[in-house]
Amino acid sequence: MNNILSFFDRFIATYAGICAALALLLVILLGASFSTMSYAQAEEEKKWQINFKDSDIQEVIKFVADITGKTVIIDPRVKGKVKVISANALSEKEIYDLFLSVLETQGFTAIEVGNIVRVIPRKDARTSAVPVVNQPNFGTDAYITQVIQLYNVSASKVLPVLRPLAPQHAHLAAYEPSNAIIVSDTVANIARLTDIIERIDRAGVAETDVMPLEYAQAAELATILQQLSKNDQDSPKNTQAVIVADQRSNSILVTGDQVRRNKVRELVARLDVSQPQSGNVRVIYLEYADAEEVATVLAKVVSSISKLEPDSAKGAKPSAENASVEADPATNSLLITADADTMESLLSVIKRLDIRRAQVLVEAIIVEITNDLSRELGVEWAAYKQNNGFIGSRNSATLGTLATAIESGDGIAGAPNFTGQGLGFFGNSNGVDFAGLINFFQGSAEANVLSTPSLLTTDNNEAEISIGQNVPFVTGSFTTSSGDSTDPFQTIEREDVGISLKVTPQINEGDTVNLEIQQEVSSISNSSQASDVITNERKISTKVIAQDGETIILGGLISNEVRQDEQKVPFLGDIPLLGGLFRNDSTTSSKQNLMVFLRATILRSNKAMAGATGEKYRYIRDQQIRAKTDASYLLDDNILPLLPVWDEVKPDAAPSASQ
Repeated sequence: MNNILSFFDRFIATYAGICAALALLLVILLGASFSTMSYAQAEEEKKWQINFKDSDIQEVIKFVADITGKTVIIDPRVKGKVKVISANALSEKEIYDLFLSVLETQGFTAIEVGNIVRVIPRKDARTSAVPVVNQPNFGTDAYITQVIQLYNVSASKVLPVLRPLAPQHAHLAAYEPSNAIIVSDTVANIARLTDIIERIDRAGVAETDVMPLEYAQAAELATILQQLSKNDQDSPKNTQAVIVADQRSNSILVTGDQVRRNKVRELVARLDVSQPQSGNVRVIYLEYADAEEVATVLAKVVSSISKLEPDSAKGAKPSAENASVEADPATNSLLITADADTMESLLSVIKRLDIRRAQVLVEAIIVEITNDLSRELGVEWAAYKQNNGFIGSRNSATLGTLATAIESGDGIAGAPNFTGQGLGFFGNSNGVDFAGLINFFQGSAEANVLSTPSLLTTDNNEAEISIGQNVPFVTGSFTTSSGDSTDPFQTIEREDVGISLKVTPQINEGDTVNLEIQQEVSSISNSSQASDVITNERKISTKVIAQDGETIILGGLISNEVRQDEQKVPFLGDIPLLGGLFRNDSTTSSKQNLMVFLRATILRSNKAMAGATGEKYRYIRDQQIRAKTDASYLLDDNILPLLPVWDEVKPDAAPSASQ
């Protein structure tokens, strides 16, 4: 029984699989057949046979809308009958182009925006939302707006030629700033006008003429002609004449077509005329330069001009020998008396001399670090018996003075001053006085000095800053006697001791600065090894080239000095271990590091000047605020000075008084 059921199950499963496969094959065959039928039907639906006989135009519009799937808005004024005969079937695109042609013959047009088409009278198309295109991809009868650029011919001159060639409903306008023509018309008409414009927009033959001048200055006349050419509203920029001045030959070079070259030649002939006056007087007010310095330079220029004039020309026309230049320091102005030619030459020189000169902020950094270390260890002793002599190891006057002071009863008050720690003893035994001193000493001294002098000066002007003291030095002494009295005299010479910085900057191209520098740091030494005051001096004198804002090193010194001193009793001081009782050793080590850095910053504008000044101003004010914070509670905060806040809004103005 089980075998029968198993066989039946296998039979049912096999039969179901075969049925499923047959069903799948049937679906595939039906789908392929349906797809083929749909494709064929779609191919057939792409062609329509068009024949309209006195059909209402609105019915035609509805028919086109159904085929193209576009939404059509019809103006109420759109009315009429349409007659179209077509022998061939048309595609969707061909039907739409035919539709546009039908509208044009009826006096209407279609304005297409996206998938929406508005059918309106053609005369209203120019004021409607017509698409503006460069390369139209619409039908030939579509209404569009296009901007046509002209490169060689003025748009205003081409417009009268094109207007009779365009339909009455078309719109043409010239836009002079960009030398372009704006056209609103059908695609076919705009293509025809574009072809005409391309044939008209041709550059004329450009040649160059040289026009020598007799009286006028070439540079000034060229500037006037260039300005007139820029203001010529009847020609585009790319068709204007090119005008260049040749100062060497005092000539004007003009490149352009024949019409513009003739126009420039006519203007040159009118302007290149002699001046009616032989000389004049001018007052020139200078803005930046010093009038007296400029007057000196101009006097030399006048002398050079007169030497260059030939002798034959001096009698024919006014000479530069009669020219004069005077300076008025009160108004910083120049009074010039000269003929026209000399006056023009001098004015050109003044224009180049009276310029705003850049300024240079020079900041120096002087760093000095010293480290001194000294050590001393020694034993001194002495024994003395009256009438029998002295014996001992005495390396200084300290031992004897100390023993004498204690023996006499003066005690510590009469002891000498000595550095370090000492252990001393004295006594008397059998008439022999003896004393001993063991001294220990170690000393160290460190110094870290940072000086940052800074100063501001104009290009090629020397500037100097000096900060220090004026110290008197004795240079001689003598005594005069008068009877029983004597009068001592001393001669004193005062010298500056401190920090001195002298700089002369010269700005080059590429934002580099030549610097001539003299920097000196001097101080009074604490040493007493000389008969008079000792001064320490560190001086640098050099010329360097620095980039704008770059920090460079000017020079420096690194020294390391070690000194060892030994005082001993001969032979006894050399004995191992015991020799220390007859010896005094001292060691001194001195290290010194000195470096000088410099940074030059070019300030060409008021903004840069305000920035540099504001940085220093805020730094000093922060230091004052810190001093007020750390001040003693016994001082009133209002007593301590404080700069007003720097005004960031108006850097050219003085700082505001608010705090």
